[in-house]
Amino acid sequence: MSVAFTEDLARPELGADTVDVRTARPAEARSRTMEFLGCGHTMTVDDHVEDFDAAVSWRRVGGVGVLRSRYRAPVTVTCTPPIPWVTISFVPRGAVSFAASGRSVVGDRARGVVLDYAERVDMRWRPGTEQFMVAMERERLERGLRGLVEDVPDTPLVFEPGLDVDGGGRAVIGAVASLRALLAHSPGQVPAVLAGEVEHAVVTALLLGTRHNHRERIFRRSPPAPRRVLRRVLDLVESAHHSTLTVADLAACAGTSERALHAAFRRELGTTPMGYLRGRRLEAAREDLLAAEPGEGVAAVAMRHGFSHLGRFAAAYRARFGETPSSTLRR
Repeated sequence: MSVAFTEDLARPELGADTVDVRTARPAEARSRTMEFLGCGHTMTVDDHVEDFDAAVSWRRVGGVGVLRSRYRAPVTVTCTPPIPWVTISFVPRGAVSFAASGRSVVGDRARGVVLDYAERVDMRWRPGTEQFMVAMERERLERGLRGLVEDVPDTPLVFEPGLDVDGGGRAVIGAVASLRALLAHSPGQVPAVLAGEVEHAVVTALLLGTRHNHRERIFRRSPPAPRRVLRRVLDLVESAHHSTLTVADLAACAGTSERALHAAFRRELGTTPMGYLRGRRLEAAREDLLAAEPGEGVAAVAMRHGFSHLGRFAAAYRARFGETPSSTLRR
């Protein structure tokens, strides 16, 4: 016997940026999770379970969210479209079985799982399982795809579910590690510049590092953007290098794909679009250090210009200007 928690709640809009839930009541775990994910689901728990105990936390940065979940009891969660997310699930402890479209895959320490929720998904959690899930807005992924291809895709993204953690999924693991580091170093609000860069990194890694129906289209040969287009992008960088620009924003300004823009930057400037943008941010940080008010520190200036790791900022700064940020500040 089992008990299903399926109260008929309206599907809300995508909810809060930060939520922490610890509860012994399955209905509360279900309804609170539904609040911030913006999609409905059914949770089924064996009726003989007395010690349910769920711990769920959620943190959202732009179009990317991180969900940590642990259920002490065995549960089954059923998600039914429409769902605005594509998710990557990592299972450091225990195992979760995911079934969708007549296929089944198990997520555990060696295997992640990518889900696009085109159809109903059933998740079966073993007792004591812990899951770390990255959720990306589908619209954000589709916008990223349009930036990587010359022709506009005419069909939605469909992902293959398996992700080898130690093999082809390493690029995705690296991007997710950057996201986790950003959240660990930003207990409050994440600076917009950093949020944009990390979001773009996760989206790009997922599109390039996993198997989906548009993968071959991404890797077709693409001609570089013409010089006049590059000039337009450089003008944008000069006027707004302090803002939350991403490669996708630069490509949209150019009216071309991200790949074509990368090729143009390599050909004309010997760098990447983001490399050029970071260089301008370093220069802007130097200007702020030279004009800093008494009491303002290097860390505050670095964070304001999108550099969350002070050691890396100092190394990049010294390589570019031949002195440390603190030396510039003292002058």
